[in-house]
Amino acid sequence: MEIPAFFTTYDDDGMHVSNGHFTPTNLRADDRAKPFSEVVPEAINREIRQPVVVMDCNSFAQRGFSEKVMKHLRIPGADVWFMTCINTVDDVFDAFNRDATFVLAPYHMIYNDYELKDIIDVSDSVVPVIFVSKGKAVIRGRRRTDVTAVLDKLVDLGYYRNCVLDTDDSVDAYTWSIIASDYPSTIPFVDNPSRLEGHKHVITPYLL
Repeated sequence: MEIPAFFTTYDDDGMHVSNGHFTPTNLRADDRAKPFSEVVPEAINREIRQPVVVMDCNSFAQRGFSEKVMKHLRIPGADVWFMTCINTVDDVFDAFNRDATFVLAPYHMIYNDYELKDIIDVSDSVVPVIFVSKGKAVIRGRRRTDVTAVLDKLVDLGYYRNCVLDTDDSVDAYTWSIIASDYPSTIPFVDNPSRLEGHKHVITPYLL
């Protein structure tokens, strides 16, 4: 199933969806925007209660959790996967609202492995998101390593559901095939899902 992901912001005029883009370590909303309440209902299939990803651009702009999008997040008839900045286990308690099924948390923004362990101890509904740039997983301190090495570490910590976000279309077909076979609960996040095979769910950015 292809899951749409919405670049979402909140300001004095309310919630908006915009086009956006990824950097190796972050995501950014672009200037063109439309009201959230107009765009999202038209883009989802309510008959199957489709999952949708809401990317919290306010939090990513400050590289720390902001409650602005979360407090106004309502999508009737959909399972909401809320992608936001999680630094510590305390952020997890703040990030869940009554409409969020999962919280997607960039792996490299979580402060340390102790926080990772505490997070999985309090909730199995947090999905670490591995940002990939130039074919390598981004880890803390802007260092890079193999994607499968990070997946192995997360599985060992108890995270059976993870997400790999290909920021620059640099994950090769072989790596995706390994992920599909050896880490079947991992969810790809890519611009072009047509080139992937063997994945139950694929997240792709929604563009206006």
